[in-house]
Amino acid sequence: MTMITMPRLGNKLLASTSILTGALFLSACQSTPSSPVIQRANSTYETTGIASTKVRAQENALESAKKTCGSRQVIVLDDEVKYNGLLDERAGRVVGQVGAVVGSIFGTGSPQLSRDDDYEYTVSFRCQ
Repeated sequence: MTMITMPRLGNKLLASTSILTGALFLSACQSTPSSPVIQRANSTYETTGIASTKVRAQENALESAKKTCGSRQVIVLDDEVKYNGLLDERAGRVVGQVGAVVGSIFGTGSPQLSRDDDYEYTVSFRCQ
C-alpha cells in the first residue's frame, strides 16, 4: 500500500505559491512607475512622467502630482512634452503602422520601436 506524504506535497505547494506571489509582486512594482516630485520656491513643485506614449507619460506625471497634493487640487502652472524616440515622432508612427500591417499579413506581429522612455512630460504645479 502506498501512502502520500503530506509534508512533501505541502512543501511543493508552499514553494510554488511563494514563487507565484513573488513574481506577481515584482511585476506589480514594475508596472506602477514612480515620478519623483521636486519642491521649488513659492510652494511650487515639478515632476516628470516617462512612458512609451504621450498620454501615459502625462498620466504618470499627473498621478505623482495628485499624490503630492493629497486632498487639495493640482493647479498646473507650466507643462512640456519631449519626445526621445528612435525616429522622429511622425516617422515612428508610420513605421509602426506599416510594421503592424506587414506583421498581420505574415503572422509575425509588429516590431516594437517604442521604448518605455520615448516621452517625457514635465509639469510644474502647486496645490490649492
